Amino acid sequence: MLIFIVLGILSSIFQLTIFREFTYSLAKNELSFILGVGVWLVFCSLGSFLFKKKKTLSPAIISVLFALTYSLVIWATHLIKSLVGLSYYESASLGFIFVAAIFLIGPIGFLIGYSFRVFSQDYLDKHSPEVRTFGKFFAYEAIGFFIGGIAFTFLFSSYSNPFIFTIFTCLLLLVLDLGIRKKIISLLAIILLTIVFFFSFKPILKFELKGADILKLKGSSYGPIILAEKFDVESLYANGSLVATSEDKAGNEQFIHSVFAASPKAKNVLFVGPYFSGQIQEILKYPIEKVDCLSINPVISFLSIDKLTISQREKVDFIVADPRFYLSKNRKKYDCIIVNMAAPSTIAFNRYFSYQFFQLIKEHLNDKSIFSFRMPSKADILSPQFVRFNSCIINTLDSVFKSRLLIPLDSMIVIASLGKIIDSNELMGNFENLKLSTDYFTKYHLKDSLDSGRIDYLEKMLDKKVDLNSDFNLLGFLYYSLIEQAKFYPHISIDIPMVRNVVVIIFIILVFFISGLGFSKRKPLLLFNASVIGFLSIGLSAIIFVLFQLYSGALFQKLGILVGIFMAGLSLGTFLVNLLSDKIFKIRRPLSLLYLLWFFFLIGLWIGIKSLGNHHQVDFVFYIGSLLSGMLTGAIYPMLSRLILTNKTNPKDLAPAIYVADLSGAAIGTFAFSIFFIPFLGIGLSLLMIMFLVFVWGLRECF
Repeated sequence: MLIFIVLGILSSIFQLTIFREFTYSLAKNELSFILGVGVWLVFCSLGSFLFKKKKTLSPAIISVLFALTYSLVIWATHLIKSLVGLSYYESASLGFIFVAAIFLIGPIGFLIGYSFRVFSQDYLDKHSPEVRTFGKFFAYEAIGFFIGGIAFTFLFSSYSNPFIFTIFTCLLLLVLDLGIRKKIISLLAIILLTIVFFFSFKPILKFELKGADILKLKGSSYGPIILAEKFDVESLYANGSLVATSEDKAGNEQFIHSVFAASPKAKNVLFVGPYFSGQIQEILKYPIEKVDCLSINPVISFLSIDKLTISQREKVDFIVADPRFYLSKNRKKYDCIIVNMAAPSTIAFNRYFSYQFFQLIKEHLNDKSIFSFRMPSKADILSPQFVRFNSCIINTLDSVFKSRLLIPLDSMIVIASLGKIIDSNELMGNFENLKLSTDYFTKYHLKDSLDSGRIDYLEKMLDKKVDLNSDFNLLGFLYYSLIEQAKFYPHISIDIPMVRNVVVIIFIILVFFISGLGFSKRKPLLLFNASVIGFLSIGLSAIIFVLFQLYSGALFQKLGILVGIFMAGLSLGTFLVNLLSDKIFKIRRPLSLLYLLWFFFLIGLWIGIKSLGNHHQVDFVFYIGSLLSGMLTGAIYPMLSRLILTNKTNPKDLAPAIYVADLSGAAIGTFAFSIFFIPFLGIGLSLLMIMFLVFVWGLRECF
């Protein structure tokens, strides 16, 4: 069984690395990552199901194939966008991401599934099968996945070169029953592949960044930090996004001085989000006593400190923390809060444009304080997509702040206050009186951006009927995603409330229809239960991933822990049911008991979600949720194994059949939740849909 533990470790590390590289370099958001999980599961199923009657590959060849396939996948992930003319930081179309996922994520998933079948059949050839044996295959692989996930999080998540993980394929060679000669040849091949691809990474990255010189490549648990230079312009990339450039002085001056024109005497300033030294230097032109620069990624502050003078550093505090967690615990009041976040193109960024975040900001302001941020818009003519997106965010802001001023630009500047009236004429007067030394931004630029005709047009275009953006209803993320996809599908037009209703109705009809299958037959459709459990467990995992990102902002930092704990729970659930199987099967309908436990667990989770606060213990709530979800998922394997074997199924076909059914349901779940449920239904309604599925299927098993 040791081989299944090693397979789980390898699967965990390769999966986490590939998904991180896929998300940062190509997909750019968490739901595309969940979509990638679906592709992985489909190909795992195919690998376990196809080529049953063909002669299997030798374990030595499988080991080398793992190393070669992983390396080629990472290589292609960083180059595929360049082939279609897209830059590193640009988003891609949903269709392109899906097709790319098939070719980039599918191969390793296929090898994992294929190896699971080969190793399980090899074990059954050498040992007489027992009822409890089949569940152990899944349990031991889950143990390995847990070990790999924990190791990745605490030891390897700050990697800067993903090709280093190619060497981990050697773990298979250590436990495989191979001759010394085959082991040495395979080992040398893997080492050679690791060296060749490891030293090719910087040239690959340079090509991906259109020939820019890589000045710094720094790994962090939150994602890669890249400082590149081209044509004497430095560009800072964090987690696949372009954070700032050294030559964006005009943009920095316009943003900072437009804000401080509304609060020129601010003494204590909070700057939230990624920052570049140029922005800090513009702030320090004012009579500031202290600037708190708050960012979740420590690497960004290290890059900025070096470019500030000693006198400037004395006025700046670099705070490394999740901004939302910091604001929820710190009670300090500020004269001015500036949020410098990218557009809500991800769930991580959407949490800085939500009702809950605006409420947090409110607690750190007094009536005369100023709050400002930027968001994508258009200076003159708003398309319907931009109207809905801008309306969503502004309506959310208006529900918290009494006064605000919109400055129409392609990157709209929003200035808000709890009580102070923000007047455009006052801004002009303040800026002229300050007589600041600026290189690009003048009073004429400010006057042009504050043109009353432009502001009136923008105000008239806003739709007050658009719902608010919140942590649990990710409308800001959804509306901005539709803007991004409109670049590739210009005729796209989606009525979000209508889609929401259609998704709910179709899902309810499908659940009733599928649950009714098999009643007219003598043999129950037992494998359908594996698919149902796979669907609801991956759906719940997707919701937990999103919630974890909302509350901690560190999904990719701690993804290995979340997945590892789920797999540990899966293993524990399998062993527990194996141990208690004789008592469990005294119950007439054992599967109905499992669904009842699922239902109570989901009710507890649904009730507790909105009572969660931003505190350091919130991570453990999701760890416990992942553990319980894993246990309930793992319980299905030994239960189905015993029930299906009573129907005289070939034992050698049993484990792959359950594996395929489970992963197929999970794959459908990832597509459903990443494309429809989470973005259109929100967290609460998505969870209710899962509860509905469990309730109906539990009733089916009762009768």
